[in-house]
Amino acid sequence: MAQMTWQGYLHMLRSLTKTLEQLTDVENRKTEAVSRGDLMAVDECMKQEQVLSLSLRGFDQKRDAALRDLGLEGVKLSGLIAHAPAEEELETRKVVEALQRQYEIFQAASLVARNALEINLRVMERTQQDEAAARQSEAPRQADFRA
Repeated sequence: MAQMTWQGYLHMLRSLTKTLEQLTDVENRKTEAVSRGDLMAVDECMKQEQVLSLSLRGFDQKRDAALRDLGLEGVKLSGLIAHAPAEEELETRKVVEALQRQYEIFQAASLVARNALEINLRVMERTQQDEAAARQSEAPRQADFRA
């Protein structure tokens, strides 16, 4: 792999932001599908989540390698602005803030989707239990004539 440049690193962070935007969209669609009771759509969203999650893992590996190339191994996103070249500081700030903001939006959407799934799973379990109890009470009882 070629030596990472600062602009290359910023480009990678922008791509990561776009991937988080896509993941946020999937979470929002999943929440809508859950509220409609559309299990097929929920399943499709979960498949898309898996693909995007693998992409995020790839970004993580690339980010680690890029930070090594830039001599910034161990520097967190929040500390990146302090290490930016002077002429790149403003752009770095914009990219870092956009990524942080998108991550917060994703976390919120993910929490809503998870809560919706948990609530609807409980409702479905309760419905199944009620249906099973109703079937059991409707079943004809057999008398034991051996007594």
